[in-house]
Amino acid sequence: MTPVAFLLLAIVNADLPAARIEDPVVVIREGVGLLGEGDRLADKGEYTEAVIRYKRGMERLLPGLRKIPFKHEVKRDVTRRENMKEMILKDIDQSMTPEEFRANEVAMKLFGLLPADFKLRDMLAQIYSEEVAAFYDPKTKTMHLIEEQKPREKPRPGFFERLLGARNEFDKDENKTVIAHELTHALADQNFDIDAMQEAVKKDDDQTLALQALIEGEATLAMFGASMNDWTGEAITRLPARNLESTFNLLSAFLPMMGGGKTLRSAPPILVESMVFPYLRGMVFCAELTNRRGWAGVDEAYTTPPLSTEQILHPEKYRDKPDSPMVIDLGKLTPGTGWKELGRNVLGEMQLAVLLRKDGGKPAAAGWDGDRYATFEHAAQKRFGLVWYSTWDSEEDAREFQRAYARNQSSKIDGLAPIPRPLPESLWRDLNDRSYVVERRGSDVVVIEGFTPAVTATLVQQAFAATRSEAKPRTNPHAAKPQPKENERVRTEP
Repeated sequence: MTPVAFLLLAIVNADLPAARIEDPVVVIREGVGLLGEGDRLADKGEYTEAVIRYKRGMERLLPGLRKIPFKHEVKRDVTRRENMKEMILKDIDQSMTPEEFRANEVAMKLFGLLPADFKLRDMLAQIYSEEVAAFYDPKTKTMHLIEEQKPREKPRPGFFERLLGARNEFDKDENKTVIAHELTHALADQNFDIDAMQEAVKKDDDQTLALQALIEGEATLAMFGASMNDWTGEAITRLPARNLESTFNLLSAFLPMMGGGKTLRSAPPILVESMVFPYLRGMVFCAELTNRRGWAGVDEAYTTPPLSTEQILHPEKYRDKPDSPMVIDLGKLTPGTGWKELGRNVLGEMQLAVLLRKDGGKPAAAGWDGDRYATFEHAAQKRFGLVWYSTWDSEEDAREFQRAYARNQSSKIDGLAPIPRPLPESLWRDLNDRSYVVERRGSDVVVIEGFTPAVTATLVQQAFAATRSEAKPRTNPHAAKPQPKENERVRTEP
């Protein structure tokens, strides 16, 4: 499950008049001048006025950097930090029903990604209410500024805290770059309708995470461009994606030590990495696009969005040799009397890599070609069940996944029989009248957990009868029309 709003520091607003074409040199001079005014105000301790100048300056500069225009004002609201948790919980409740949220939480626990007694809703609200200084909400088209009632005593923020906009004192450069990040979200929303794009993929967690990577990756790349004073948007698009990928691969090993509040540092790896993935891997993905096509490559990705985290992790599968995932339909599943289906969803390569980190990790997840799972509950017996079908690029990929998941299953469930060698195509282990199956047929693997042996036998056959079809590229009907010529800019001064 991924957050819906975009959470970083920002103050945005003022009425934007009708757009008009103007000289880009004048735009840059005026925008840089406003940023300078903001710095001078900050030096005098007038922080609120400083960020307003930064906002006005970025409104002038970002359309030239990102090469798309603001179309209308971005609404602004101010919220006290003590009310932040309530807002986050409201956002969660508006994004999905309580039943949908619980289905996601149960699934993550069945996979072993969260402890059985973990309170996901409370943890998400606590993380964001501690760390976030503001957020842009694409549903309401509003930038929410978080107002501190008194200075917070915190150590100097780490890397991840800076991504979320945390600070313990006013930092001029940090404020400017993060405002650039949030205004990039507003730009994208006005030109491509982020809320509609999210709504289209809300039933598929993997596609949701892939879309989030496009959105956050674009904004992070633009933020870095702003920090470089690259107001034409040319230098940042030439920043080699390979260099970024090497840097981020190194950083990923140190994520637990890279800052964050007490709650974030104690969060399970799946939550931390799901939060970091859109920024870091998304930036590499967007850099791959801009290295070839400039910002037009990102515009094209908004028009035809990535279909999976596999395409984010391996941009060539989106760009050069498109590899669309298989869409799985599990059809009717009949676990028997007393069982209620909670929901169906997709895990995807990114979450699989986290799940299997100790049992094969990235190599075991890399051959992913599609999956679908269903979760069930037997309320009277206080039991949960999992039916999971996955398909792989080759039989060897499927075999590697089967081995890795069998090891994961042994670690997750105490008392299971040892894994035999060689690994049979159908690994079936029973414990306390419940069956735990990992069965491979060619390049397909079915996992059944938590049901009686008789029911499990039926579910194995039903799962292998699932239908598959290759996902078709989705065209965003809300994508903006072609923009002005390269040497023209759209004026959006308040």
